[in-house]
Parts: sequence; C-alpha cells; structure tokens
Amino acid sequence: MDDSGALRRRGRPRDPDMEARVYSVVVLVFAEKGWAGFTLDEVARRSGVGKASVYLRWRDKRELLLAAMRDRLEPFQGWTHTGDLREDLKAMARFVFQMYWGWAGLAIMRLWLDARTYPDLFADLRDFYLFGSVRTVEAMIAAAVDRGELPEGTAPALVLGTMFGVATVQVSMEPPAPGEDVTARTERYVDNLVDMVLTGLRGSPTP
Repeated sequence: MDDSGALRRRGRPRDPDMEARVYSVVVLVFAEKGWAGFTLDEVARRSGVGKASVYLRWRDKRELLLAAMRDRLEPFQGWTHTGDLREDLKAMARFVFQMYWGWAGLAIMRLWLDARTYPDLFADLRDFYLFGSVRTVEAMIAAAVDRGELPEGTAPALVLGTMFGVATVQVSMEPPAPGEDVTARTERYVDNLVDMVLTGLRGSPTP
C-alpha cells in the first residue's frame, strides 16, 4: 500500500461531508482564478476544512483539482438517451446551457485554457471531458442513424462541438443579470440550437 493510503487511515474518521464541501469550493476557486491562482490553503479556508485535513487527504493541488472536477463535473452525469432524437438533443443542450450559466461552466472554460498552457498537468482531465462526452452520445447518434434520422457517418464530436461552442459564445455574449431567472432564455436558446443542429446534420453530405 502506498504512503497516501496509510496517511488517510490515521487519526479520527473523515467527516463524510468533507469531500462534498471541498469539491464544491475547488470548482468555485478554479473557476475564479484558474490554475495559477488555485491553492490548497484557499480551498481549506473557504470550505471550512482544516488545512491539515486537506493536505493529508490530497497530496497536492493537482490531485485535488482532478478529483473534484471528475466528481462534480462529469460529462452528462446520469443522462441516457430515450430514442427521441429531438428530445435527446434538447436535453443535452439544456444540460450544456445550465452548466455554462453557472460556475461550473467557467471552470470548464478555465480547464480548456489551462490545458493549453500546462498540457502535461491537464492531459488526463482534458481527455476525460473530451472523450467522456463523445462516448456518452455515441449510442444516441448510432441509434438515430439506424432509424434513418441522421446520415451515415454522423460524428458525435461534431454534434458536441456545435453545442458546446454555441453555448459558450451565447452565454459569454449575454451573461445572466444578477438574480435573473434564465429558464425562459435557456429554453429559447435550446430550441434554436437543436433546430440548427438537426438542419445542418440532415442537410450535410456523408463524410
């Protein structure tokens, strides 16, 4: 057993809610400050967890960030396709917009930027999001192709890239006002985006 495993068993049992508190703060701090400004000390202070507990549980800030991002921002967590292509795409688009309205979306944007600056540090996490997202929708796209709703060769990455790209630009150009309920705006954006995606995919030549 490695040293980190031995350390985690020392002392009093961990607070069962500690990881949840810490992970939520990790996403917020990383969204605000990116990798350069992200520190274990600030996470401990803002989560109300003792620094000693944080340093014993996670070896360094990279290990903590990767654990928190995987736990809190797993791509399309709990989502499964239903067989109704339009409704499935709307559910996906709604998920993306709701994420980008909040701190989670900013944390994802920070990830893409820092992955360019620190490729070795973020390769695993970048691939987790990139390939994890694609795998999530592969079955949905394959089923739609089998039903004749999409052309043969439709690429899941193309669908996802369009959704994430449009949502990023839309939210960046028209961020929510303080206290705004963005539900109606989200639904309008979702309908427009799905119409655009379906029109583009069905009218495009087979790759």
